[in-house]
Amino acid sequence: MCLTNLRRTKYLGVSENDFQLHKAMSVLAKLKPSSVIPRRSSSRFVLVLALAAGCQDPLRSEQIAALGPEEASIPIGPLHRTGQPCLLCHSEEGGSTPLTVAGTIYQTPSARSPAAGVAVALRDSARRSYVTYSNCAGNFYVSPAEFQPVMPLWVTIRAAELQVVMESPMNKDGDCATCHARSVSSQSAGPVFLSAIADSADPVNPASCKGTQP
Repeated sequence: MCLTNLRRTKYLGVSENDFQLHKAMSVLAKLKPSSVIPRRSSSRFVLVLALAAGCQDPLRSEQIAALGPEEASIPIGPLHRTGQPCLLCHSEEGGSTPLTVAGTIYQTPSARSPAAGVAVALRDSARRSYVTYSNCAGNFYVSPAEFQPVMPLWVTIRAAELQVVMESPMNKDGDCATCHARSVSSQSAGPVFLSAIADSADPVNPASCKGTQP
């Protein structure tokens, strides 16, 4: 699986093969004389190191780095990194606790006020349904143990008398912020929100930070 990436991927203008080989050689340079590999085996050992390092997708690492640092006032957990693509980190490749569906819901398109206690109704192509709720940061998330959707996935959000049905299904994965960043652009439809009326009253009663039904 990683082999297919070695020849095609570029990392900061350097081919992935050269980049990983450089990393492997750096490791060898730090070995003590007693640990030196026999000449016949050294090239094979370098290749193994390079392939192992190649399994770390440099593109994903670059995307994660682009998210920036954590906010000092918000501890790492269910309330952090609102509006960001959760599955970049929360996946087997990302290294954090895997999630199958995750996103952030705001009150309005301005993406300033989070919407808490919003029901997020999911329905996959296997006609299975699951409902989760946004927490007080507007974040919602689903673990593999709770629900593993078969894509495509249809999403509806509900709060009080408001209901928003997603116009098209999610096809790639359950990471909402992949298409719904906090601002509209050529690559983003803008945030997920409840009401387009910016000066409307708060349509939901704040729920607990645990993301439960209000």
